[in-house]
Parts: sequence; structure tokens; C-alpha cells
Amino acid sequence: MNPLALRWGILGTGMIANKFATDLASAKHGSLQGTASRSRETADGFAGRHGGAAHAGYDSLLSDPDIDAIYVALPNTLHREWTTRALDAGKHVLCEKPLALRAEEAEELFAHARKCDRHLVEAFMYRAHPQTQRLFRLVAGGLIGELQLVRANFTFRRPASRDDARYQPDEGGGSLMDVGCYCTDFIRTLAGEEPVEARAVTHAHEFGVDDYAAGVLRFDGGLLATFTCGMTVVSDQTAHIAGTKGRIEIPRFWRGEEGFTVHPQGADAVFHSVEETRPIYAVEADGFADLVSGGENWNPPANSIGNMRVLDRLRGM
Repeated sequence: MNPLALRWGILGTGMIANKFATDLASAKHGSLQGTASRSRETADGFAGRHGGAAHAGYDSLLSDPDIDAIYVALPNTLHREWTTRALDAGKHVLCEKPLALRAEEAEELFAHARKCDRHLVEAFMYRAHPQTQRLFRLVAGGLIGELQLVRANFTFRRPASRDDARYQPDEGGGSLMDVGCYCTDFIRTLAGEEPVEARAVTHAHEFGVDDYAAGVLRFDGGLLATFTCGMTVVSDQTAHIAGTKGRIEIPRFWRGEEGFTVHPQGADAVFHSVEETRPIYAVEADGFADLVSGGENWNPPANSIGNMRVLDRLRGM
């Protein structure tokens, strides 16, 4: 059975909302119905670029009966409130990462989604991509033996701004919450278990957030993992996975689009890729439509809650 074609509404008009709306035009099972901003002018400009109706105010969008699903692309501190309101309005919700500021809040949101009989997914888009799913299956199937070491890196360098929520302590900013969450999600999924130890050291930016950090995770199964994340550091988004029978190198793990190379011990390297013509946010939107239609959840609640617990520990909460 083909998934239902979802009519999407977007809360927010920032960078990630623009990326999602741009890619949504290539989705097989979704279209943009409307977008909301606190400013009529901003909403009109977004609608002019991407289509759909412009809503001045978030409540206006949620009250639109022609919208099936909401993409929450607001600052981290607003995720809990507007995800709850969207669920109460009868909408399915795809909420940008991190879903909440603490694990307890994530648990409450998923419980509320169950109460409302709506689907809620934390939007780690790379998990929906078939190439990422192939990687996870191959590693879980023992392709490189038992995992021993993983290194994951997600850094980028952009000018810091007090107008950017990522640099605002009171808006849930910081590199751990912005991109370190990808590293912990990736490592935990590869491990297939939760870490028994999680530690991080951070650098304090003058704006009051961690602008870069390094962390260590230890697992009962024997895996040791390290990661680096940063918003003011020259870009490195590679990952390296080492097992007892080989290793895997990935040039940009969080995109899930560029292939990965397996280096079996004592054998020639093999490059793996999955042909996918849709851009990654279109893949995510279609994956969500498949879930709403009864398909598999590519980021189940237990994973999001587990990842948030690790982030809480890394932040000393």
C-alpha cells in the first residue's frame, strides 16, 4: 500500500525550515500546505519562495483543517510547547532535534502523543536515509566483527551571532545540543546498547554556550567511542568504525548520502552506496508519511529518549 500523501505545515522560517521546504518539493508523498511565522512579512516571503499559505502566528497554522502533519523548526526551547500544541490540534509531528531540553521532557512528549493517538518523531533525517540504514544493518550483522572503536565528528565554522538561537544559553544552545546529538545518536545505534559511561569536556564561548566539545562513551559490550562537535571549528564530519574484522570510513556520516568504504582485514576495500534521487529531507518526509500509513518507525521513541539521557549526562544534568 502506498503511503498517504501528507499535507505539511511548518512552524518557523529559519535555515532548517527552508531546507525542509526546499526538499519537500521532491517528496513522493507530501506537499507544503502552509508555513507560520510570528511576522506576516516573514511568512509571506517564505510562502513566496516555497508555496503554500502564509500564517501570521503559530496558532493560525495549527487551526488549519487541511494540514495533516507539522514540522517544528523552532528554537530548542519552543519544541516542547509547540509540539504539545500541534498534537492537541490533532496533527502528527516531526520535530527538529533535539526534541526537548531534557530526557524527562522527551518522555512526556511521547506519552502525550500516545494519548492524542498521533505520531511524533524526532527529526534526525539521516536515520531515514536507506544508505544509513544499510550501514547499521551491515554493522549489526557482523560485517567488521565486534565493534571496538568508533570516532564520530561533526564540526562546522560559522560566525557567532547573538541573533542565532544556537548561541543563546536560555534557548538550549550549544554544540552538544546542536550537532553533538548526531554523534551520540550514531554511536549508540552502532553499539546497540546504552553507554555505561559518558563524559565530555567543553569550551565556553563568550556568549555563554559550549561552542565546541569532545566526548567519550564506554559500552558494556567493549566498544569505546569518542566524538568531537563544534560550531566555530573547521569542518570535520567524518566517522571511523573499527571492529575485530575490519573498519569502515564515512566522509560525512550525518548526511547518509555520500557512501562509505569498508576495509576488511586482509582484503581489498569495498565502497558502498545506495542510489537515491530524492534529497535527504524529502526522504525524511516520505519516511514519516510511511510511518503514518502504518510503516516502520526509523527513529522510535526509545531511541530519542535514550539519546536525550546521554546528552543530559554529558551536560552534567
